[in-house]
Amino acid sequence: MRHLVPVIALAAAAAGCVSSARAPAPSRPVQPAVAVAVPASPAPVPGAQRRITADGAGGFVLPDGTRVPGDGSGGFRLPNGASVRPDGTGGLILPTGARCASDGAGGFVCP
Repeated sequence: MRHLVPVIALAAAAAGCVSSARAPAPSRPVQPAVAVAVPASPAPVPGAQRRITADGAGGFVLPDGTRVPGDGSGGFRLPNGASVRPDGTGGLILPTGARCASDGAGGFVCP
């Protein structure tokens, strides 16, 4: 029995070590990096209008600032050679078929 006391004590100590061992901490879920989309160029604003304005010298200033001479009929040629013609009601017809309405001041409001 004397020999059992140290064996029991050793078994108890070993059991205490095993039971006090910590279980691994639960891992936290990895949060994905937040991606921010950055547009390559500004998107057109819905409903925004572009203006073609009279330059006061018989020509026009396009929405991008390019100046073009008038052709005498109320229209003009774009820098790429395409013709913009009057529509007969005070507006213009663009090469795409879109209509620019008169702004009442010698210029035009385009879609």
